[in-house]
Amino acid sequence: MTLVAKIRRTRTDSDAGRTAVNDGVQADDGELVELLEMLAAAGVQEDEVLRALKGPGGTEKMLQRLVEAGLLPSREDSLAGLMATWTPLLERGCDQWSAELAGVEFLAMMREAAATDDAVPELLTSLISQAEEYGGPEALAMLRVLAVVGPAPARPTAAKAAERVASAGLQDRPWVKGLGEPKVGACFGYTDGVGVQEALTVTFTYGRQQHALAVLVDHQLGGGVKDCWPTDRPDLIRADYQQAAKRYGLDFHVYEPSEARAILDSALGKSPCPIAPDQIQDVRDYLELLRSRTALLPERGRSTRVPSHKTPTTTVHRVKIMLRGERPPIWRRLEVPSGITLRRLHQCIQAAFGWEDRHPWVFETPVGAYGVADRQLGHRSAQSRRLEDVVPRARDLIYYTYGSGDGWEHEILVEDVLAAEPGVAYPRCLTGRRARPLEDSDGTDGFDPTDGFDPTRFDVDEVNEALARLSSVLVKE
Repeated sequence: MTLVAKIRRTRTDSDAGRTAVNDGVQADDGELVELLEMLAAAGVQEDEVLRALKGPGGTEKMLQRLVEAGLLPSREDSLAGLMATWTPLLERGCDQWSAELAGVEFLAMMREAAATDDAVPELLTSLISQAEEYGGPEALAMLRVLAVVGPAPARPTAAKAAERVASAGLQDRPWVKGLGEPKVGACFGYTDGVGVQEALTVTFTYGRQQHALAVLVDHQLGGGVKDCWPTDRPDLIRADYQQAAKRYGLDFHVYEPSEARAILDSALGKSPCPIAPDQIQDVRDYLELLRSRTALLPERGRSTRVPSHKTPTTTVHRVKIMLRGERPPIWRRLEVPSGITLRRLHQCIQAAFGWEDRHPWVFETPVGAYGVADRQLGHRSAQSRRLEDVVPRARDLIYYTYGSGDGWEHEILVEDVLAAEPGVAYPRCLTGRRARPLEDSDGTDGFDPTDGFDPTRFDVDEVNEALARLSSVLVKE
């Protein structure tokens, strides 16, 4: 919020209630006092202000003289400056999380400029109108973001304004798609020994870009949110939690998203209780973001999976599994039961690629990491989750890493969800390309033709023979 915009918002044409302020300068009660304080805070010398303000006329005249004296920017310059703050969202590589966070921080500035939080929607409505009038890609970016993260009363106004600006032929940036709708990820936290304070972090993903909100709940202060802040490094938060739990004998937990939802719903239903200045600022700036993210978590008793008219036992997922970073590509296309556990899917991948199952492995999914259960690593048992629970739809994506260190990373893309064919045994391999690298090699350097290893070899019949021990008929003929 620019200084001139804030000042203009307080102007009035009324000359009633004038009082003398500093050397005979006239002003409305309270209004010019606030103006002088704001100019002083901006570094403008008092004598310069007084020279510009002396003379007849209301606040509008005074503002005009300040503009002419070069002490305030013109309305046009002020609006151009506001639009320029959204330029980073036009840069290549800007993602949904960066755009959303920019909007949240912009709203924080609005709250600082507004007299009260209740005044923010009205102030934003005015800015939305000005942005639409200004037009251009910066204005479109601003309006798209405010349509998602703005206060509820302002969102429809921003959305309609964005559509009108876009109708002039402007193209939306890639981050607009899916803005405000990240997928739910892992949830974890710790509690102290006596249950006074509770720390909880909920993670979300836009594609492969992960972010999280960390929350501190204080039950001694009423059970409300004591602090909350965003981070794009939830792995560091997890490590801090685990270290604190180990050092101080606290209980570290990995929560189901519905469990995290219940904790946050309870805390958000109570009055916030920040104490330290940074906590007060965090809660003021990010509490609404926490509310919107909490609403994305499933409630207890409700599945995150989209309902289907097909039953899990009679549908199959057609997946393309590609070994990342390999050129030429190495991949397999499989059809597997939708209700297969991630543990069994691990076995299918091992068989389909000819891996020897001698190294650690883990699935990274929108709802957490699954492999051999490991509390320290935050890995839940792969036996506890089914494929249809973590990737219910076509175009959904998860990752499977096999091997220690960097390991071999596999991208698993759901191409379709189909009715199982009568009499057909699943899983089965439809097609593929090239042999996987040698088990303990690092990249394609591991292909050694002198050992009789042919990297171009792929035989679908051999793969299906390896899968046969895992296969069963879902629908009898």
